[in-house]
Amino acid sequence: MKGKTFLILLLVAGLLAAVAMLNFKSDGKSDGPRMGAKLLADLPVNQVAAVIIADGESRTTLEKGAAVWQVAERSGYPADFEALRDTVVRLSRLKIGRSFPGSAESLARLSLLAPSGSNASARGQQIILKDASGKILADLILGQTRSAENGGSGGQYLKKADGDTVYLVDAAFRFLKTAPAEWLEKEILDIKSEKVRSVACFVGNGPDPVYVLARPKKGQDAELKPLPEGRRVDSARIDQVLDALAPLSLDDVQPAEGAPQASAGQSRLVFRLYDGREITIYPSVDDEERYTLRVAARQIAVETEADGETAPQSESEDKPKETSDGKDAPVIKTAPKINADLSPWRFSIKKWQYDSFVTHPESLLEEVKTDG
Repeated sequence: MKGKTFLILLLVAGLLAAVAMLNFKSDGKSDGPRMGAKLLADLPVNQVAAVIIADGESRTTLEKGAAVWQVAERSGYPADFEALRDTVVRLSRLKIGRSFPGSAESLARLSLLAPSGSNASARGQQIILKDASGKILADLILGQTRSAENGGSGGQYLKKADGDTVYLVDAAFRFLKTAPAEWLEKEILDIKSEKVRSVACFVGNGPDPVYVLARPKKGQDAELKPLPEGRRVDSARIDQVLDALAPLSLDDVQPAEGAPQASAGQSRLVFRLYDGREITIYPSVDDEERYTLRVAARQIAVETEADGETAPQSESEDKPKETSDGKDAPVIKTAPKINADLSPWRFSIKKWQYDSFVTHPESLLEEVKTDG
């Protein structure tokens, strides 16, 4: 055989061997992960019963309760389930773009060290998923995100907590929350203005309100009583009071002692709804200008009008109802349910929300203009 022919055969044999090796890897028989494979392919999402999220400054434990997911660091207050579900589902769908062994230098540069590490700039975010028995289902360290050429997200670097292999995955958790207050269910109440029949403001234990806003009929503007002679109402401020519960959101929460109740100097606003629910708000502010409130609710008799009213709610209205298009209608909480869910807590709110609970009648009137 000529030397030139032998050389050609040798090159062909090398090419065939390379092709065979590629086919071997593409069949999933290689030791390393395949590009496009799911990182957590075996994650049993339905068995997740606890999620721990931490960085160098904060740590949040989300636990599956009997009825809702809860934030352990906030005494079991309900968690933002939609955000939690989105996070767990995205984890379960992560696909590997590339992987490589992480060195001490690359792990630090990509912020893939544990949140408890001493090098603050090298710390990542840790997310741990557990089942009901406490078994760890997944434990990841999330590091730097990667920018795409178009300026968007090019994925994120992460690693399993018990290994040093670095993975570039196809999704990013750039805005993953780690503080307990950030994981709370933010909505306290969401009651639209048109559902409010009247609002009465009381101070202390006095039986008489300092003012009342009441609609003469459903759909009409609320009127202020008493209205000083020669004065006019500030319609924008009245609307602000009527809209105060649509929605009412929290910044933070803590357990409160005893049931909400009137006390000397304490103001309260009583919202009476057309369906017979009565919701009382107890707003307060301390010396450090921290704005808080408490909530109580009860069911009262429905006052009837010529234009008709809805019947008082029953306990069944806490359950979803199907609309004509086949979708679930929004759940309307009964007064007992609202009271059970909200009265044990003190809610921290923003100042602009606190200002909606007007306690001084003068604030509902237009300013008096004087000549000169």
